[in-house]
Amino acid sequence: MDQVAAVLDAVSGPWVYTGEFGTGARMKYIANLLLAVHTVAAAEALALARRSGLDLDLVQSTLDGSIAESAIWKQRGPLMRDRAWTPAPGPVATLHPILEQIEDCAANAGLTAPVFSAAKEVFDKALADGWGDLDIACVHDQISGAPALSQEEPS
Repeated sequence: MDQVAAVLDAVSGPWVYTGEFGTGARMKYIANLLLAVHTVAAAEALALARRSGLDLDLVQSTLDGSIAESAIWKQRGPLMRDRAWTPAPGPVATLHPILEQIEDCAANAGLTAPVFSAAKEVFDKALADGWGDLDIACVHDQISGAPALSQEEPS
């Protein structure tokens, strides 16, 4: 690692040596498992807030900085609130193959991952519905039942 550390520092953001070949990919799976689960959880929370008639700006600002906040809530919550899926900094179609790899990794490890599996189903449906080019925040509309390609307010 010492031989390539200067090159990695120059071409990348912070990096971590995770061990032998393959450990970096598995670390990425862990990060993306959390990304998928947190995205669907944030979508579900915001959909419930919307259907409950709460002020969505108040919900966002109240939860920001609280124990319920996550990076996904902070970054994608406003997109979900505004139902703004494009431009897509993180399209569903980019994440989806990684979700397939996570599923395989969990199976190979002998792990049943029910929370991840439930989140993946939401992303599977988003992709099947033609939402691959939309930002991952569009799973809000999968949860709420709204058409992501319309600005019709979900009920």
